[in-house]
Amino acid sequence: MPPKEKRSMRPALGLEKELVKDEISTALHTGVEKLEGKAAPKQRVDNFHNTKFLLKQYRRVAYSVFISESELNLRMEMEHGTRLSTLEVNAELAGIDLSNTKLENHTKSVIRSKTMLDIINTALEAVRQDPDRGELMYQILYETYFTKSKPKRREDILQVLDARGFPMSIASYHNYLNAAIRALDRILWGYTARDCIEIIKQFLPE
Repeated sequence: MPPKEKRSMRPALGLEKELVKDEISTALHTGVEKLEGKAAPKQRVDNFHNTKFLLKQYRRVAYSVFISESELNLRMEMEHGTRLSTLEVNAELAGIDLSNTKLENHTKSVIRSKTMLDIINTALEAVRQDPDRGELMYQILYETYFTKSKPKRREDILQVLDARGFPMSIASYHNYLNAAIRALDRILWGYTARDCIEIIKQFLPE
């Protein structure tokens, strides 16, 4: 077996086998439950599309935050002699009262957007800590949604992943990407504090 083919057996092929095994196991378990009359209607809310939407918006929100924060810092410095980066949570902690001013809503919007980005970044790092396939899922998510510039082609992503020791086909990439999104989804919606969930819901379509 050529070295390249041998290297492609890991870790991508291992993840693919694991995904297939999980699907077979779930299907068998569900089938047995149905035969025994134990299967109950699914009640779990599927947030997969919400998570994917948030990921697709990440670069746009990050850029918007950068522009808004720069503008806000300029106005804050001109009017109050300070910058947003010096504020721990809001202007009140810096002894500045922005209530009933044009800067109040602007400041809250920037802080809310930055909080949403922090929540997603924390969930991404949590995915990376998975002892079995965390690094693979992290690299796929990062190269797809978190790089500063959006990749022009899927082949560009595959080339970077290959250079980092994760060679795969385009078809396999999409399978692994969906698995990685679901891993992020479980963390983002399963363990996020209620107040954080309310923040990220504001970025979802109605």
